[in-house]
Amino acid sequence: MRADHHPPHFPGSVLLLAAWLFTLPLTAGVFEFAGDEFGTRIITHPMGYHGKGGVLTVTVGISPASPHAGEMEIPIRNAINTWNELLPTTGNIINPADNIPDGHYDFESIALHELGHCLGLGHPNLASESGLLQNDKDYTASTKGTNNQFDLNSGPDGVIGSRDDLRGDDVNLHWFYKGSNNPFVLPSIIDKTTYSQNLAELPVNDQYAANGDRDVAALFGLPETEAVMQQGIGAREARRSLAADDVATLRLAMSGLDELAGTDDDYTLRLQYAGLTDNADIVFAFDNQAAFAACQINARYIEFNTAHLEIQSGQISFNTGFSWYFNQSLATDSPRLPEVSLSANGMQTPVLLTQGEHLTLAVSLNPYASGGSPADYWVKASTPMGDFWLNDQFQFVASPAPLSAYGGPLVNIAAFPVFDDSTAGLPPGTYIISFAVDDNINGIYDATYEQSITFTINP
Repeated sequence: MRADHHPPHFPGSVLLLAAWLFTLPLTAGVFEFAGDEFGTRIITHPMGYHGKGGVLTVTVGISPASPHAGEMEIPIRNAINTWNELLPTTGNIINPADNIPDGHYDFESIALHELGHCLGLGHPNLASESGLLQNDKDYTASTKGTNNQFDLNSGPDGVIGSRDDLRGDDVNLHWFYKGSNNPFVLPSIIDKTTYSQNLAELPVNDQYAANGDRDVAALFGLPETEAVMQQGIGAREARRSLAADDVATLRLAMSGLDELAGTDDDYTLRLQYAGLTDNADIVFAFDNQAAFAACQINARYIEFNTAHLEIQSGQISFNTGFSWYFNQSLATDSPRLPEVSLSANGMQTPVLLTQGEHLTLAVSLNPYASGGSPADYWVKASTPMGDFWLNDQFQFVASPAPLSAYGGPLVNIAAFPVFDDSTAGLPPGTYIISFAVDDNINGIYDATYEQSITFTINP
């Protein structure tokens, strides 16, 4: 990908052209405009966000006069639905995709990427705007630091963009998960309390922020996985679903100006397809204004906050000089309902234990399009000793009445342990653990979405 920065075209505004180069095989965690010119700690928000919370609707259209206007409709609707769901996936690289002819580029995959740019997401890697060549562009996004050159060393593992890279005084631009520096998992809360650009907050022994590159994913045991916002795509390759890093970056922006989830300035993004029109917030066109494909955006500071920008408009341009494949299978437009799950020692089936064995119980939640909606969270343990509930201190306490563990927005929980200890202190018998979330916050155990798991302890 290439990002070309230009001087402000009117006071308080910045303009950027973000293009996707296709020459390299194909990570997010970085916002557009972050860098030397406008500052390293920039968070860019979609058009219409002025610092107040609520549902933020951004319209997406197709220029009626554009070549391929009709063929673009279904892939763009699919890309809109993918960003609306904000579902982190693994194994999202299909290469080669059987239905894409030789020499053709998947329009839907590239439209998904360019939409990310027009929503404020930048490249998580140095990319072609760095001026670097070949694989060096896959190092985590940064500025050059005081020595005015990129310091590039892939570290002992030899994988570019991973946690042991040695980067000298390069100033990191990538927001990483402080708990693990793993760009393929999500914590339950995504805001400045869990994500940082400050390398001093990396886990012990990590040297640099890891990005969502496919080779980095392999180090975490996730083959064929890469963030959509990683630069570059090859012919016949499809990448039509998001990785955790894509989701985390947009959710970080959605935590608002205070960068704290659960406060009044949070927003929920909803993309809306506006049809064949030039009067949408973001407009697609094959207008040959890009060498391959590009999102051109302009933005301005939100009030006097120089760390937060609001995009003013977006134009996504494609070049007709390539062979394009237009997927014509429409994904469902119906939002998927939240899914809750439980695991015992990593399994979601009944588990048999001997007293004294170690037990890890973990809850998971995928809110899909309901992310950010208010909810009560409940974890119940039906035991030989009676009913126990996980309280707001994350401790199981005996109670005949339901106790809520948390009340707040629905967020993605990859795997949160609610019990991680020996079973030596638990009496033999059968235990049923239930995890539930409601579709409201009222302190009443509605259990709108619920799942249970059973484990048995033998003497």
